[in-house]
Formats: sequence, C-alpha cells, structure tokens
Amino acid sequence: MKPLIGVSSSPFQSKFAAMPIETVPEAELHYHWLLARLTYMICAAVRDAGGVPLELYATEDEKELETLVKCLDGFVFAGGEDIHPDFYNEAINGSIAPNLERDMFEFKLLEKVLDAGKPLLGICRGAQLINVGMGGTLFQHLPAVKPEWTLHKRPDVMDGYVHDVEILKPELFPALGGKKMRVNSMHHQAVKDLAPGLERAAETEGGLTEAFVAPKHTHLVGVQWHPECLSKSDSVQKEIFLRLIGASAAR
Repeated sequence: MKPLIGVSSSPFQSKFAAMPIETVPEAELHYHWLLARLTYMICAAVRDAGGVPLELYATEDEKELETLVKCLDGFVFAGGEDIHPDFYNEAINGSIAPNLERDMFEFKLLEKVLDAGKPLLGICRGAQLINVGMGGTLFQHLPAVKPEWTLHKRPDVMDGYVHDVEILKPELFPALGGKKMRVNSMHHQAVKDLAPGLERAAETEGGLTEAFVAPKHTHLVGVQWHPECLSKSDSVQKEIFLRLIGASAAR
C-alpha cells in the first residue's frame, strides 16, 4: 500500500466560513490563493513520489490529533503565516498577521508526531515551526537584520531560482553531486537559534540556516525554500519528497 501523508496547511481559515467573498479583504484573498497553490503543489509532489496526500485542517480535538498521528505514515508541515513570537518568548517585532488557530494546532500535532517518531518534512513556515516547537527562535523580519536579506522574499519566482545554498550534509541530497544548490525563496522570516537536537544541513553565504535535520529522529528534515514548486523539473528537489515517502513506507 502507498503511505498516507498528512499535509498540514491553512488555505482556508475557519473565520472565513460565514463570510461572503465580497467581505474578505483583497490582500487576504491573494494570500490564501497563493497558499492554496503551494498546498496543491505539495500534494502533487507527494503523489509523484508515491505517497497519498491528505490535507489536514486545524482542530482542537485531542482525540482527532491522536487518530491522525496513529493512522498517517508521514507528515508535511507546509508554508504559510508567520508563527506568533509568543511561542519563542518574544514580542511582535516584524511578524505579520499570525494565525494562532493554526499555530496551536500544529504545535500540538508536532509534539505527537515527534513522540510517535513519524517521518516529517517541514517547508518554509513548516521548518520554522519545527525549530520553534523544539526550542529554537526566529528572525522576525530579515530585511530589518540585514537589508541584503530582502532578496529572500520572492514569491514572483515560485518555479525559478533566487539564490545559492551551501550544502553542509551532502548525504541529504545525494542526487546533487556537489556542495552548492540553487533554490527559490519566499520568506521574510528564518531560523535564528537552531533548536537542541537539530543540525544545520544547508546555509546561505550570509549564514542563514536553509535546511536542518534531526539525527535522532526517524526522518525529520526542514527546508526554508519550496521544493514543491521545483520538483517536477528538478530531480534534487523531487528527491526530498522521495526520501520522505521512502521513510514513511518503511514504517
């Protein structure tokens, strides 16, 4: 049987359920359209790699969370809204429109996934959430730290390449055959302090963490870029999903 992969995203928030579309702010519509596209691409990449994607919506039901972790073979935490800095003991200082409903759901889900040892891939926000959930911190707004880091927020180049990353753990990308890789980039936040138990796997020339692994976990990988947008034409990016599906099938 193909492994079942839970994809945690939030292209439709519960607050919109009773709202006519005319009353939803245009900026919100554009943002959630982008998030819906990225979520679809993750599901497509999971299918192409041999898995069966199941999109997960936020819930406070503890039994539902336990059922999800018991029944699913692996997980992807997708991109999306900024994580509320309360979760890493900071005031808001550059974070934009946090979604507490999603934060609380995904932090609880993360805890159960880690306890169960299920394979996990974090993408962009998903990688940041794993880091924060395991005790790390974030840069809340990269351009405020270094103006040149503005280049990391390029949602207009979803299926193209924006900058290089240096690979610190080549075994994570065996199809690459080198120490550098071109990636896309759609974020204004990033890992600051890496959580205990995580090890940096890729970084930018300026020293930003772009990927990490958790050696003691069955399969835990976080990437700051969006491999789902590149996996159709880029074998290295597709391999990120193949490795997740392989680890999930092995369970």
